Amino acid sequence: MNMFEHIDGVIAISGDLYVKTPEALEVLLAELRTTGYQIDNLRESDLRKRLHADVDVEMMEKNGWSLWYAHLDVRRGKCGSCNGLISVAGICCHGHQCELCGAVTYYKVIDGSMVRFSFVQRDGDEHGMADITMKAQRWDTEAGYLYLYPEIHDGLWLRDKQTKRYFEANRDKWEEVTEDGQRLIRVRYPEPWDYEVSAINPSEIHPHSWNHKIVLVWEGKEYDEYSRDFPLPKSISIYETWHWAPLERSPRLHERIIHAIGMVSDCGYYYQDGQPAFYDLHLENMRRFVEHFTELDLEEWDRVIPRTDRSGPGMIRAIAQLFGASFSIPAQ
Repeated sequence: MNMFEHIDGVIAISGDLYVKTPEALEVLLAELRTTGYQIDNLRESDLRKRLHADVDVEMMEKNGWSLWYAHLDVRRGKCGSCNGLISVAGICCHGHQCELCGAVTYYKVIDGSMVRFSFVQRDGDEHGMADITMKAQRWDTEAGYLYLYPEIHDGLWLRDKQTKRYFEANRDKWEEVTEDGQRLIRVRYPEPWDYEVSAINPSEIHPHSWNHKIVLVWEGKEYDEYSRDFPLPKSISIYETWHWAPLERSPRLHERIIHAIGMVSDCGYYYQDGQPAFYDLHLENMRRFVEHFTELDLEEWDRVIPRTDRSGPGMIRAIAQLFGASFSIPAQ
């Protein structure tokens, strides 16, 4: 049971909270803030306004968008040198230093890193699928140059002599230098990457050097970043259901039910060989949605759905046919 579901009028479905009345919402938001959550009003979100400028608040309400987003500020970095807790901002940037002891927390490129890249194509260059791999010697981020050992290795697309021809065909994008008797290849590669400046576009770099880990800190206790023992949801989407519930039968109601549990409603997305895609927890959460936010016959749901083929196409067709009146999804 979700820890906030004790509030009258609050229903938890797949980690999200569905609120039935404005009064219940007021109580919920107050309790979330008391617990330590930061809450974003998505009606006022600048990101939402930029990405969905054509969607007004009334449409958000009517179409059942999440209108509130609660989240905990619990992610911290842990320095591998001093074991101190530090900010995660920039912690995975090449050369970033711990604000407590000054140790570098991460190197994206180290001596021996294999860098697979394509040369950046300018106007007039021949475009195509081509890349090579070279071993890095170092990355001078202040000057914006990557230094590579001269040996050329296969890329994903090019092999053997093709790699050397590709390298030579882009002679204008690299230069040969010698340092302490070592012959190296130098290419422009700024941090942050900039198309207008960089000579290369890396698609793979490995290994890196990590001198930190990410932890979650709650009430003085540390948890691994992906620990299942963390006592609270790290984030919660909140829906104001009084704008749109209860939902009536419709040709697309099955999509609302399936999307509410985080699943895809397209039959073609799933394996077509009968492999299970829907499990007990999915069915439990769909039933809660049907019970609280639709006008559908719950007894009919209980009679049909638990016995239904649990493959993706099988479950989607069953829900659509059960609650979509004459609507049905053709077999794939």
